[in-house]
Amino acid sequence: MDDILVPKERTDAVVFIGVDDSGGVEFVKVYAVDEEKARAALEEFFSARGLFPADYRLVSRGLEDVSGKGAITTRSEAELSASLARLGLKLLSNGVLDVGGLDRVYQFTLVSEELYLKLRRKEEAEKAKKRGLALTIRAAIELGFHTLIVNLRGINLEPLLPEGAKLLREPSPGEVLREMGRGEFQVVVETVWPDKYYTVPFGARIKIPPMSRQEFARELENLVGVPVDEGILDDYPEWLFNYRNLEMIVQIFEKLRKRGMEKEKALETAIFVNLGFVPSEFEGLDDGIRPSKP
Repeated sequence: MDDILVPKERTDAVVFIGVDDSGGVEFVKVYAVDEEKARAALEEFFSARGLFPADYRLVSRGLEDVSGKGAITTRSEAELSASLARLGLKLLSNGVLDVGGLDRVYQFTLVSEELYLKLRRKEEAEKAKKRGLALTIRAAIELGFHTLIVNLRGINLEPLLPEGAKLLREPSPGEVLREMGRGEFQVVVETVWPDKYYTVPFGARIKIPPMSRQEFARELENLVGVPVDEGILDDYPEWLFNYRNLEMIVQIFEKLRKRGMEKEKALETAIFVNLGFVPSEFEGLDDGIRPSKP
């Protein structure tokens, strides 16, 4: 490749980099028509920039789908640009790769040792945050105050209750006040509709967020053994991404499977039924319940 650092239209390989404010290269991604071209472009780029391969870690390699792109540019890599921007890096490239009619290209992705450690620390912090969720809930309840828990994730709270605590699910405000007045138990209220308790004097309030669409899809996939396209969940409101609703979908799925429906169709139907649609597979559902003619 002639002059690897000059931005131009290319037909064999293109190099994207993420640079910090001082111009240091913290991220490198090479797209090429095949692995050999990708390796050659990477070696030439390192040499031209005076970079040492030993200072970088290879974090990803292999074929990547580019069907429908036509060309790989900084504009087509908007998601990558946004991800790098969150890390304080700016996306640059040495041009545009014309992929023609190719559906896949080969890629190498490398990060500097410093960025790698930063990403690892961030990942560990996220894991620690998730591990600490139950501990935080338990610790808050164990303070002994009457507690309101907005459980949008639908987790099982029973194992988190200390001795002497009484769990009420969606009670009326009057019932909560009566239990508080008796003074026999620490009252823990579980709800998804917290506004109705605005007059109740809770000492502690905990909000457990729902699952993300991605988490919900993966959990569902693990339970039914069928790949779940996140797009099928686009119409779901956020508050339905919880474990209780997950169980409902699985129960519908299992009933449909017992009727002989194929797995993929049963899952799709279960999701739509749970959301509120009535698919055509339920023909005859109204047999016998139509009003008779006068």
